[in-house]
Amino acid sequence: MKNSGKKIAGVLGIILLICMCVIIALFAVTPFLAKYMFSLYAAQNLLFCYTAGALALWFLYELRKLILSVRDGNPFVRRNVTSLKRLSLALALLLADFIFIFCFVPSISKLLCIALLLGTLCARVLAYLIERAAEYREEIDLTV
Repeated sequence: MKNSGKKIAGVLGIILLICMCVIIALFAVTPFLAKYMFSLYAAQNLLFCYTAGALALWFLYELRKLILSVRDGNPFVRRNVTSLKRLSLALALLLADFIFIFCFVPSISKLLCIALLLGTLCARVLAYLIERAAEYREEIDLTV
């Protein structure tokens, strides 16, 4: 990988760390903000916020592992397949969380739910492709 690709991957890694810190900070201040933000269905909204935050942290952590692996020049390895499968699971659970809150707050955009569904499907397909590429790479490594 060229130096510019490594720099971009490094910058993305830092951005993901910052996003993770912001989510952790939001975990801490959510109870204080809840009395101002959620007048109706406060318990359901808090459950939604904490679940969505935890899933977002998990998603960002797996995405960071994937980016660092690509930065190191190993995009076609089994651990990336595992990370992509976990990414798709996190997105699917996040979709379920949005569907849950949609029952209480119907203003949540349906487009966001569709985007999460498409992201889940894309991550699954990408995991399958990376898995095939990892198999081919291992096969080539054994023949050489």
